[in-house]
Amino acid sequence: MQPDPKHLLSFKTALLTGTIRAAADQLGLEPSTVSRNISALEKQLATALIERGRKGVLPTEAGSLLIDYIQRQAGEMEAFRSQLDALANMERGTVSLALGEGFVGDFSQSVLAKFTQDHPQITFSLTVGATEQMKDAVIEDQAHIGLAFNVAPDPRLNVVAHTDRPLVVICRKNGTFDTAGAVKVEELSTLPSAFLNKGYGVGAVIAAMEASHGFRARAVMETGSIAALKAFVRTDLGVTLLPEFVVADDIKAGILRARHVSIPDFGMGTVTLFVRQGRRLPLAAQKLVPVMARSLAALNA
Repeated sequence: MQPDPKHLLSFKTALLTGTIRAAADQLGLEPSTVSRNISALEKQLATALIERGRKGVLPTEAGSLLIDYIQRQAGEMEAFRSQLDALANMERGTVSLALGEGFVGDFSQSVLAKFTQDHPQITFSLTVGATEQMKDAVIEDQAHIGLAFNVAPDPRLNVVAHTDRPLVVICRKNGTFDTAGAVKVEELSTLPSAFLNKGYGVGAVIAAMEASHGFRARAVMETGSIAALKAFVRTDLGVTLLPEFVVADDIKAGILRARHVSIPDFGMGTVTLFVRQGRRLPLAAQKLVPVMARSLAALNA
């Protein structure tokens, strides 16, 4: 006998949201109903699926196996629908993308604009956030494809393509901090700077550089917004550290300038294009992945 879909949904939502109450709020149910649904599922499968602790709901070993099963089933159904569309000679579907904020500008827009021209019936769902959030979105099947900076290795991810990119000092062109020559490491301790939070790949690279090169950057602002970093630099309040491609449009427009640090390969991080290991992507996503991979390779051109 197949598990009741309502019971599976209560179980999955409780784990995704972290608590029974949060799951109930999201599903529009009473907490007692969510608990009964999970209990009924545990009774049917004759095993405990969740553990309740101070930090909320966690899966047991059996619960983790069930989550994997649910994800595989959802992926198979999505792939099946995609194949039906292909049999009917219909190029349609929705691709969900999880992008680090730095990729929302020129890179992703140029890729998606060209792809949309070639495949006008394919639509996109876009999630933007920190590196760890984008990684989790792909692992939890909330997104088909992820693109982020400095993603930590994870056996649950399949890296489709990657390229190494250094961090550079971004300043206002002809501003107070636009001086000749490369930036010396010791200058980073005195330059007023704005940085991304450490939940972002860039923030993690900066922390690693501070530790390995023995300096402490003068951070006057930390934020989760690249737009805020650009505003900080445009108004000549200080500098920031980012991969150069993130501000390519502003550099072309003559607003900002990229200054390299005097140490070779300073702040080197990796731009990674990834999908969940073992997931069967729908046809629309399968078409987009190689296009994004080629564009990623072009960053080195």
